[in-house]
Parts: sequence; C-alpha cells; structure tokens
Amino acid sequence: MAKIYYCFYVLSLILLCYCEDKCTETLQKVEECRQKGYKVKRVEDCPVIAENSLSCRRETTCRKAVKTAVKECGYTCGEKDGAFRGVVANNVNKTVYIITPTYNRPTQLAELTIMAQSLKDVSNVLWLVVEQKMHTERVSQFLSKVSTPHLHLSSMGRVKEGNLCNGLRNEVLDFMRRYDYQYRDGVIHFANLNRVYAPQAFEEMRKVERVGIWPTERSWEQFRCKPFEFYPNQDGLRYPIDVGSIGFSSNALLDSDLTFDPDVSDVEGMSRMVAGLVKSQADLEIISCEGKFVWYLPFYSVKKDYGKDEAEEEKDSA
Repeated sequence: MAKIYYCFYVLSLILLCYCEDKCTETLQKVEECRQKGYKVKRVEDCPVIAENSLSCRRETTCRKAVKTAVKECGYTCGEKDGAFRGVVANNVNKTVYIITPTYNRPTQLAELTIMAQSLKDVSNVLWLVVEQKMHTERVSQFLSKVSTPHLHLSSMGRVKEGNLCNGLRNEVLDFMRRYDYQYRDGVIHFANLNRVYAPQAFEEMRKVERVGIWPTERSWEQFRCKPFEFYPNQDGLRYPIDVGSIGFSSNALLDSDLTFDPDVSDVEGMSRMVAGLVKSQADLEIISCEGKFVWYLPFYSVKKDYGKDEAEEEKDSA
C-alpha cells in the first residue's frame, strides 16, 4: 500500500511539473506574439475550450494547463495580414452579439418578428433575448421557429422595477462575463425592439474596434461630423447617444465591470457606459455620419384594440 501511495505522489509531481511548464510556455508564447505586433486569437476549431485567464498562479491542474497551452491549440500567433489557421481577424468574420430585452406587452410578438426578419440573412450573429420573468411559452415558441442563432435568457424575476431594459441588459452582461471565453473578439449591440434595422446595420457594426457610433433615424439623440459634436440635450449628458446608435467591443465591455443603472433612462445609461470605456469624445469611432440603416419606430398602444387576454397581460407586466 505504501508503494502505491508513493507512486501516486511521484506521478502527481511529474504531472504538476508538466502542467507548470505548459502554462509557462503558453504565457511566453502569448507575450512573444504581442511583442511582435501579432494579434493573439483563440483558434475556433480547437477541440478544447481555452481558459480565459492565462495565469500560472491559479489552481494548476493538467486539464486546465492543457486547455491554455499553445501546442494543444488554445492560443496561437497570427500572421500580420490577420489570417491564420482558419481564423480571420478582420471585420468580415467578427461576431455581432445582439442583446434584446423583452417583457409582456401587446406588441411584443410584432416587435420580435420585425427584429427576427432583420437578422434572418445576417451571418455570424448571435441574438440574446432576455425576458423579465420566466421563459414564457409564447416567446419560446416564437424563437423555436427563428433560424438566426439565438439564446433565450430570463432574469428569473430578479428585475422587477425601474428601467426594466437596463436591468435586463445587466442580466445578459452578467451571463456573458461568466462565459466570456465564448464571446471574445466580437461586437455587442443593445437592440431595443422599437428600433428597426436594415441588414446593412449589422455589417457596419463589425467595424467597431472599441466604441463605435452611427445615426438612428427619427431619434432625438443625434450628432454631426463636421465638426464632430453631439446635439444639445436637456439632461446635460456627456454622450447623448441613442441606444440604436452604438456598438461596443465585446472584449472591452466584458473585461470591464460596467453595468447599467436601472434608475436612469436608456440614453443616460448608454452615456455612462461610454464614459467608462473612452477617455474623451475623440476616442469614439464614427462608423457612419449619414448612414440610414437604423430607425426609431416605437409602437403606440391603443387599448381599445386589445383583446381581453392581452390587456390583462399588459396590466400584469406593468
């Protein structure tokens, strides 16, 4: 029995040394890539998922070390032209993550249908739909017929008051940060259901490097480019940007601890988010000055046209 324990101890030491060597090798390789000006990217066809953190100080096991090791295809150097091992680092293949909060109201399915149609033929996009309470049957059934890759989330009732959309956005950000290795090197856009998008909009979003903006037609929050300035706003916000007019680097946003204040408007929430990611207005990337591919078109409810069930649902969700 003593020999068995001794053999197990020796084997553990060998395994630990192997793992430490692998982790050290990974960190050295990544740093070497960065110093040479290469972009470090996770290989998409890797059979294992690389850990987000490349730190040898954390609990080191063989499994974790191998997941982050270069030789086991966790990370690799790219070419300076951006293409390597089937991964394209330019804007064409950048994934766009569309975050859409929704809750019970008479126009809910109509709004979801319009958004689904906008996304229908867009490649490399993931639609994250988050409900206020539990997963409702009607939204679940609707999404089951949608061809666009999507995730159906809910706050499980945690979001109850204030600006529901801001609270639901926080739920999705929390989810994405827990699994952030799956959402790297993309663009995050918060798409309210009262915005209408041309397919071109999602291609324009791929140009975002950190924080990019473009116009939303029929919105009060606008900017001009020559010179670049925002239109005056009565709330005195630093960055009065419409929710439909902005995209964020998924790396920059998920690596931060920024969240939306549920006690402020959408526009003020976006202004604070931008202020946390850029030093000044000069750091904003103007994706388009005059592009017409996003419109603010709110649905106006007319209660006398509601069916009895829908009216009751609206009352319950208020």
